[in-house]
Formats: sequence, C-alpha cells, structure tokens
Amino acid sequence: MKEKVLITWSGGKDSALALFELQKTGKYEIAALLATITEDYDRISMHGVKRILVAEQSKSLDLALDEVCIFKNASNE
Repeated sequence: MKEKVLITWSGGKDSALALFELQKTGKYEIAALLATITEDYDRISMHGVKRILVAEQSKSLDLALDEVCIFKNASNE
C-alpha cells in the first residue's frame, strides 16, 4: 500500500518538479495539492500565482486542491 501524502503547491516549476519526482518513485499516493492563498489578493502567497490558475492545474493533474487561506497581514507565528 502506498503512503498518502500532500504536496505543497505554489503553481510554479519547483512544485511541478517535486510532484513529478514523487510520482516517479511509485512509493506515494498524492492525496492532494496544498496551496496557501492570500485571501486579500486571491493569489498564492509565495509567488502571487492566481488562485484560478492553481485550480486549473490541479484539475488538469486530476488531483484535489486543498487551500489554506491567510490574510495579507498574517504573521509567521
């Protein structure tokens, strides 16, 4: 039985490469992509990728998208 994992997802090439490498091992079942969204901007917090693009990426990958929403003034605490 494969271990179920979430992969953090920014919508960029590094996330795509990490997903590819995990899938290539055959050891894991990707349960979902996990994205942190800044509610005020409706974009990925780290790179500013639009939420709709990330949603389309997860749809094309046939993977669920789990979102953690924060506000623009959220601290790292």
